[in-house]
Amino acid sequence: MTSRVPAKGEGGTDVEAAAPQQALPAAPPRRARRLPWIVFGLVFAALLVTRIALTPRASAPKPLLELPAYTLTDHHGKPFGAADLRGKPYVADFVFTSCPSVCPRLTKRMAEVQKRTEDVGDELRLVTFSVDPENDTPEVLAAYARKYGANEGRWTFLTGPLGEVETVVLRGFKIAMGKKENVEGILEIFHGERFVLVDGEGKIRGFYDADDAGIEAIVRDARLLVDR
Repeated sequence: MTSRVPAKGEGGTDVEAAAPQQALPAAPPRRARRLPWIVFGLVFAALLVTRIALTPRASAPKPLLELPAYTLTDHHGKPFGAADLRGKPYVADFVFTSCPSVCPRLTKRMAEVQKRTEDVGDELRLVTFSVDPENDTPEVLAAYARKYGANEGRWTFLTGPLGEVETVVLRGFKIAMGKKENVEGILEIFHGERFVLVDGEGKIRGFYDADDAGIEAIVRDARLLVDR
């Protein structure tokens, strides 16, 4: 059995001998502590860049067919046609101003396209073709344009001789239009209800229903054409 021998402290008092303290390991330099985080950040950034590079970029739909050259009359009574739209994509629809049912809905949808693409300005045009040109004079179309808040710099309404309008709509856009007799023996105007997206070279890129999904799609695809 061993015994602890007290040591003589200052003034002759007994104190226990102090045991030597073990030296603590030196802290790593600050730069060494930050190195793993720097490496992690670089690896993460490299993975992110690689993922972005490998993600396929959305592309506009391919051309379907080319429109023939045409010139009609706008709602100011001036000649207007394919040459005036050259170089800029546009959305087309087909209505007549006295239509009590589907046409107001189509025109409101076109107004929605106008609002949702305000930021691109006149880089995207909107064109409404009257399928009742015998009654939809420039003056009538101008009043209709004001009613629906058409932007004069972007949205144009077209009319013209019936034969010329039919050629553009039927043969060019492949959209139905005409008159048929109802059960009461009265002639009624009928026409296609789809929107058409045309690129800056006068080529049709797609046909779209005027429902929520169709409007979402045509706005997206129109933006892709503008950004090309």
